[in-house]
Amino acid sequence: MSTALSPAQARTGHLNRWWYVVTGFLTLLFGTSTVNVLFNVLGAPMTEEFGWERSVMTNGLSLETVFVGISIVGLGFLIDRFGPRLPSVPMALAFGVGLMLMAALPDSQFVFYALCVVIGAGAGAVNPVAHSTVVSAWFKDRRGFALGILMAGLGACGVLMPYLANWVLSFGGWRMTFLVIGALCTIIPAGVYAFITKMPADHEAERQAARQRGTTAGESLWVIARKYRQFWLLSIAIFLVSSATFGLMGQIVPMTTDKGIDQVTAVSVLSVLSLSSLFARLLVGFLLDRFYAPMIGAIIFALCGVGVFFMITSTSVGLLFLGAVLIGLGLGAEGDVAAYMCSRYFPKHSYGRVLGFVYFLYAQGSAFGIFLLGQIHGATGSYQSGALPIIGLVAVGIVCLLFMGPYRFTLDHQEASESTPDQDDQRTGAPGQDEVSTPRS
Repeated sequence: MSTALSPAQARTGHLNRWWYVVTGFLTLLFGTSTVNVLFNVLGAPMTEEFGWERSVMTNGLSLETVFVGISIVGLGFLIDRFGPRLPSVPMALAFGVGLMLMAALPDSQFVFYALCVVIGAGAGAVNPVAHSTVVSAWFKDRRGFALGILMAGLGACGVLMPYLANWVLSFGGWRMTFLVIGALCTIIPAGVYAFITKMPADHEAERQAARQRGTTAGESLWVIARKYRQFWLLSIAIFLVSSATFGLMGQIVPMTTDKGIDQVTAVSVLSVLSLSSLFARLLVGFLLDRFYAPMIGAIIFALCGVGVFFMITSTSVGLLFLGAVLIGLGLGAEGDVAAYMCSRYFPKHSYGRVLGFVYFLYAQGSAFGIFLLGQIHGATGSYQSGALPIIGLVAVGIVCLLFMGPYRFTLDHQEASESTPDQDDQRTGAPGQDEVSTPRS
């Protein structure tokens, strides 16, 4: 049975709901992935100027990534209490200004690490958690595809940013590159949050009513952790797969050049990985509206494990590009799968804090993967020995996804019973009734 979308569902004021997807995409285009790209591209000229070891850059990126996770958790709680706009604007400003201040970096590792902390502390706002909360609230139908388009901003950042950074670097040096890109990362995300981002009226009314009672809408993270085994399974899976995908992405360029391949080709491999992740986000978003999300994640992560093997062990340029494509599929699938599954396994007013915690572990997995590969390289002089442990992490993550079980909530955020047709369909990978009966807007 079809039910037409009301004007309130399709539009908000004078804005169509798809604007929240487009502007969220724009925020992520100049979001946290920028740091990874800049440290990859600008790391060599920075360390050459200061005479630093390569480990200084990887340690700085790991430190920044740890604080990204902390800021994401904090932002998740703040979103559920105050909405996405109020906490996100100052955090977005801290992120961009921190990048700009890198342009004035002195020969001091302490100052470098301090700026990494500032950038990471603000980076929660330019991660997907805030915009995913908004998009999941506005979209009942086509939620997977809307999240896929949103998350594609991260992949587009990885595609655009290496070439933009290289272009500015070629005529302005690494300091000018930090200044120009930092300015873009300051103005665009903060502007989107300040003037566009908005939750649906009914969602906002429920949140405000809870605040007036002196509480926060939804179940606490502690209750969620005790009540839902899926909370831990999803968190562990995302942590482990992130260790492989983001950990490798953080060192693609030096990993490739160490094999005697030139810098231009190495940057191209990084861009292909990001382009693949961009395609994967759109593809996975499309599939999530039609098939069982944990199975989609398991299949793509298995392909990612093959890519890890090629990227670390092969010296063939062709296999390196193939490995980049497969790793990019896993990198692109993670965000989509996590954001969508949080909306199907946990209550709507707990979405921000749950997704924030999952993305916190995503960031910690990234930091762990970067640290692990950096230590392996430092101990052995190459990345070869990292292949087996990284692939093992992916395998355990896949097992966790396969134990998630049927969805616990329908697309309209209602708790599903033990044997609803929707859940029976999702067990077999077929779309549930609520996913095919609602017309597209």
